[in-house]
Amino acid sequence: MKPAPRLVGWAALALVAQLSGVAPAAANPHRLDDTGTHTMPPQVQMQWRERADGMQAQVRVRVRLDTRPWIGRSGRIHLVLDRDETSTLEARWTSQGPLQGGVLRSGERALVWAGTLTTATLEDQFLMHLSTGTDWRGNIRRLNFRFEFDAD
Repeated sequence: MKPAPRLVGWAALALVAQLSGVAPAAANPHRLDDTGTHTMPPQVQMQWRERADGMQAQVRVRVRLDTRPWIGRSGRIHLVLDRDETSTLEARWTSQGPLQGGVLRSGERALVWAGTLTTATLEDQFLMHLSTGTDWRGNIRRLNFRFEFDAD
């Protein structure tokens, strides 16, 4: 018998805030204002995978990044997922706009955009698939995603 599904809030899965590859830590990353980013639905329920070898969920993320302080600057934007205290989470996403789709795991940064910022905001929509092993614990978990800008 499979254990009961667990609920992960995206207000608890906060994209408080993506991929050609995972990037090493930057010398001086700047956190971008992503308060306009939200998920649909706001809370996501993790379900056991069919083989019961871990849990998974899917969520649509509307990304809105305030890039006003960096207009005219060139650099890279990364999606960051802080390391979780217990299990490793993997996030895979596709993109419908200027940001790149990709994959990252807890404790990593993934490149989602590179170039010169020419607008006050970057907007996109991700379809994100979350998966974890059988060591996922707790009914409510906050996942700390954020976006960082590395100026050239």
